[in-house]
Order: sequence, then structure tokens, then C-alpha cells
Amino acid sequence: MLSIGSESVERLVFLMGFLWLVQSVGRLYFAVLGTPGGMGRFLDAPIPYETSLVIFVMFLLLGVLGLVAVIGLFGKWRWGLRATLLVSVATIVFDIWGFTIQSTAAIGFIVPVISIICLYWKRTQLLEVMK
Repeated sequence: MLSIGSESVERLVFLMGFLWLVQSVGRLYFAVLGTPGGMGRFLDAPIPYETSLVIFVMFLLLGVLGLVAVIGLFGKWRWGLRATLLVSVATIVFDIWGFTIQSTAAIGFIVPVISIICLYWKRTQLLEVMK
């Protein structure tokens, strides 16, 4: 397998970390604005309180876990790579469900899919330089 240079690893880690930082802060922002019962105001269709609560909790959880993964990526810790991949999969699963409620949930697929493709494809090289 071809190895990538240290500078390429740095750029990839920075790009993935930056994308996840934006994604995580965005989810936390919507959670704070929406509150447990008010997430429906961001949607086109009315939803029951229970659904709003699930969306709120998941936005909060995915936002916090995404920030933890970013810390691991920027610190170049192996667990940061694994955490990013796990949060990516969890985000995709959640957004598949969200897509059944509103089609704009598909926007949430962008960062996790890019992360899985880039980080998994280059995982061997990344693990060589991570602690």
C-alpha cells in the first residue's frame, strides 16, 4: 500500500477535524435552540413531543460525541480515529431515521460519509502516525 507523507496526514486530520467541529457545533446549536419539546419548529411537518425529545437527545449526544472525537483527532490519538468512525456511523443511522421525517436530514450524511471514506481508506497510514 502506498504511504502518504506526514504533511498529507496533517491536512487530512485537520480537514476531518474541522468538518466534525462544524457538524458537532451545529448539532449542539440546534439542540439548544430547539429545546426538548421544540425541535419540531425546524421541521416542515408537525411532530409529537416524544419525537422532538428523541431528536433533541440525539442532536445533543451526537454533538458532544463529535466534539470528543475532534479532540482525539486533533490530538492524533488512535481512539480519536476510531471515535470519529463510530460517530460517523451513528450519525448516518440517526439521519436515515431523520430522513423519514424530513428530507433535509440528508444534509447530515455529508460529513460522516466523507469521514468514513477518507479515514477508513487511509486508516493504516493514519494509525502509523497516531499515538
